[in-house]
Amino acid sequence: MFTYQKDTKSLFVAECGKKDFWREIRKSSTAFNIDTRRAILHAVEANDEEAMQKWAEHTDFQKFMLKTIRDLKTKTGKEKWQKKPLDKKLLAWAEDLKKSLTAFQFCCYQFDEATVKTKDGKTKKGPRRVLKGCHLNGLVMLDIDHVDDPMEVWGKLQKCEALMARVVLVHITSSGHGIRIIFIADRQIGNLADNQISFAAVLGYSPDQSCIDATRNSFAPKEDEILFIDEERLFAYYDEEFDKEYTPMYRDKKTQPLHHEFSADGSATGNHSVKAAAVASTCVEQKPTESGQVGIESVPVKWRGYDIQPIIDARFAEKLPCATDSNRHKESLKLATDLLLMLDDDKALVQRIVEAQTWVQEIIDERNENVAQTVESAASCIAEKEKKYTNCLPSKAMLTAIQEVTGKTYQEITKPQTQKAVTLKDDDMARWLWDWGEQIESLSEEYPLLKDICKGLKRNQYPAAMFVAGGLLMTLMTRCTYRFYHRPEELRRLNNSTLIIGDPASGKSFATRLFKLLASPIVAADKVGKEAINAYREQMRTKGANKEKPKKPKVVVRVHPARTSNAQFIQDMVNSVENVDGEDMQLHMLTFDTELDNTVSVQKGGSWIDKFSMELKAFHNEEDGQAYSNNDSILQDFIVTWNFIYTGTPIALKKKVNEQNFGSGLATRLTCIPLPATNFEMMSRESAVDYDSDNRLKEWAEKLDKMKGELTVQKIVDELYDWTARRMADAAENDSKADEMLLKRCAYHGLNFSAPFIVMRHWDKMHQDGNYWCGEFETDEVDWKLAELIVNIQYACQRHYFGAMAEAYFDNKLKDASVNVQRRQKTYESFARLPEKFTSEDVMRCFGLTSDGAVRSKTRRLISDHLIEKVSDGRGTTTGLSTFRKTGVQML
Repeated sequence: MFTYQKDTKSLFVAECGKKDFWREIRKSSTAFNIDTRRAILHAVEANDEEAMQKWAEHTDFQKFMLKTIRDLKTKTGKEKWQKKPLDKKLLAWAEDLKKSLTAFQFCCYQFDEATVKTKDGKTKKGPRRVLKGCHLNGLVMLDIDHVDDPMEVWGKLQKCEALMARVVLVHITSSGHGIRIIFIADRQIGNLADNQISFAAVLGYSPDQSCIDATRNSFAPKEDEILFIDEERLFAYYDEEFDKEYTPMYRDKKTQPLHHEFSADGSATGNHSVKAAAVASTCVEQKPTESGQVGIESVPVKWRGYDIQPIIDARFAEKLPCATDSNRHKESLKLATDLLLMLDDDKALVQRIVEAQTWVQEIIDERNENVAQTVESAASCIAEKEKKYTNCLPSKAMLTAIQEVTGKTYQEITKPQTQKAVTLKDDDMARWLWDWGEQIESLSEEYPLLKDICKGLKRNQYPAAMFVAGGLLMTLMTRCTYRFYHRPEELRRLNNSTLIIGDPASGKSFATRLFKLLASPIVAADKVGKEAINAYREQMRTKGANKEKPKKPKVVVRVHPARTSNAQFIQDMVNSVENVDGEDMQLHMLTFDTELDNTVSVQKGGSWIDKFSMELKAFHNEEDGQAYSNNDSILQDFIVTWNFIYTGTPIALKKKVNEQNFGSGLATRLTCIPLPATNFEMMSRESAVDYDSDNRLKEWAEKLDKMKGELTVQKIVDELYDWTARRMADAAENDSKADEMLLKRCAYHGLNFSAPFIVMRHWDKMHQDGNYWCGEFETDEVDWKLAELIVNIQYACQRHYFGAMAEAYFDNKLKDASVNVQRRQKTYESFARLPEKFTSEDVMRCFGLTSDGAVRSKTRRLISDHLIEKVSDGRGTTTGLSTFRKTGVQML
């Protein structure tokens, strides 16, 4: 149990649960702030003027400068700040980035409430992070700073079982030159400071003396720099006795060590130093365990969620290799081979595990056995086998041991992993929804209507709202066209088939609000046509048998419920024609339904109502037709112009798209956006009635409903072509037919959904032509930023919902093949192997490229996707090679 603040400017703290912790750690701003701060500190320390100038031109630095000047109250203060050299300003920004990180207070589980007066003169009450209001939980935070290699400290800590038994969290600090250890306090040793000194002394380091304050902030680390975490104890640990004994002292500001002291050279002295020495001695020699394991790590090594040591024990259950049988080296080679196949060729980890076996320790002691060479030999054996066989499996003895320990076969355990390349996990998607919501919020300054669209929603619901609104707005712009990079001679229409997928009562009602407001011009226009049809039907009922029947009126009705017969739907679709600039244009039909399950059910009532074929043809406005003998059916060919938006549950989506119909192509035409679970959180309570927001949505709906002409979005089309080419190159590297399939239509979605927002942003370039609005405009980087966000969301959601089906689709095509090709995601693995800072030589080595041209092409793709950025051009270095660094952006 501990507390946290969103940033150091927050007035109050809050209790930090597991979800809160991971949400803050995984925020995109966390990695950005840390990486940016480190890059700035490095540039200033190296006096790299080029790098400093580059950071000075960064948009976020410019915002920081404006904010700093705005916050300074006096003219003298503003002038003094302006005169500061660039390096001082950059260091100030770096410090602000650090303070903007989420701050955890690991040593306290709560603080007393306090009343605070805000800048506007109001008072607020809440738990304040002050020493006199603290309540200790029994956890200690130890900072070991200013070390060249934090991993060296981590290595020492791992070797000491006595210390690791108390550790709940280890991570690298935001500076990159320190390590932070959160561990359980020993009440007998003393207070927090005593425990820090004692713990650090065992490792041979001195603690940061500024951390003796129980309210000390611990800034959020990057997720990939968390070296160890014991979630159960970190989020639930509480020592009541420690709290009772030491909290009163800390509230009385008595924070100095009771039994130790900080000496000038950093060593610890005091009456508990003997105990520390005793603990240290336990870190030197590790005794064998009953299982025959010397002790791999304090935390058991896992293989796909299972402890590896019990499997090894079962592998040699009948008899351990021994000197009598003269088989210890041979068996160690077999074990290394099995482990390399199971642990993804991690030679260092395999060596540690093999060395930890008692019978291997014997041959090390007897003849100085070179286990590292044994592992290398095993790797060579595997490489030779892979030349003959596509898939290599562990030995039969190891496969039997795996089944005995886990209750599952090796194939059952490893099968799901073949889908991880395409299928995104739920927790990944939950994290990305928050990230996308933040990006949408930042874009709302350029696209203000997004604020009204997302009103009253949580950030992770913003993507769903943006796509619903985009689908409705593009339907209003039915008279608009554009040219795509494929067959540019054809004028394309703005089409969408949108599904918002969420659990029952997850907040899908926002879509109804958007439909009522944004579709209001179409609904109002339909009213005339519906009244005419109803009047005609009334006349038909009242006319006598021999009376002349009235002629059926030809009217325009564009909005249709899910329960509409195909005959009525097609008749209304071909009737909805309008002459635009001298040419007849068939306007889009629109269907909106809040229950996808209901839609699927009613449209499966028979061929007279089943619209599956039209759903397929609507996305590209393909030609369809009908030729029935009844009088009500029109005998003609027609173009399908139909946009539909449904909300529903995952179960309903499974009925709509499943393994049986996946090959139809509907999945890649759909825009499926998840609506996250509410996780027991109440929605924001709204007391004020905001008619202005609704009116703004209606006003823009009226304007876009009168929009016509060809949209000048060629720059966006070009960018989408490049984006698709980069993703297609990744799919080729990964030999993933599934990725290729899911990727092909993403660019259409990116353009169609961004078009209405881009038009609104450039509305000042529009002019009236009769009853319509039209005009030319030029898109820019901001417009591409929106389109790129939309296409990234579409691609990620495609993989989330349909990745497994796509893999299964192509796997089923190869059922008759004797060997099923395993897709190894070289792109992700190669990128992960790249160091934080690297040169073109590293790119060639990690990606297995053979030419400079291939390296340049790969580097350009990584830069275009914002995954890396150039740090220096190599001038002044011995190698003359340009230097790059990772940006922290996750590879999709």
